[in-house]
Amino acid sequence: MSERGREIRLGDALGPLLRRMDRGGGMAAARVAEEWPGAAGPEIARHTSGVFLRNGELVVYVDSPIWATELSALHEALRTALNARLGQELVSAIRFTVSRKVEDQRTRLEAESKVDESYTEDVVESVSLSEAEVAQVRSSASVIRDERLREVVIRATVKDLEWKRGIALRDAAQRQSE
Repeated sequence: MSERGREIRLGDALGPLLRRMDRGGGMAAARVAEEWPGAAGPEIARHTSGVFLRNGELVVYVDSPIWATELSALHEALRTALNARLGQELVSAIRFTVSRKVEDQRTRLEAESKVDESYTEDVVESVSLSEAEVAQVRSSASVIRDERLREVVIRATVKDLEWKRGIALRDAAQRQSE
């Protein structure tokens, strides 16, 4: 974007306008919530959730009274770091409140992570079918009247059978090596 011959970033041009339009403070609260994990650091972020900004006071939910006490002692350093990341003094105070939801959320995220780790791609080297086997698939698919659909079914069936044959071969090799 150009302002009287000088280049400026669109975000720099729209920032002041958006701040004037945000009378309810929703954008500021969203920015604070977005910056909290970076300002707090990964260990503190693991034990906190639900960051809300109300009239300059940041309310942060923590998973235990011990963490609430510990973070209360660090509140000024956290407030300063957060405001530095925001580039302005949006947070005037921080209050830490114990909430069971933080622990529940962390437990759920850890369980989801374990599930994601258990689903790994099953890489299998396909084993080609013989010409007689492909002919048998073609014969079975011959009842399909639509030619394009019949060819898609044949290709899919052949690929599936080749993949299953590869799995069987892999599994047999694993059993022999055990």
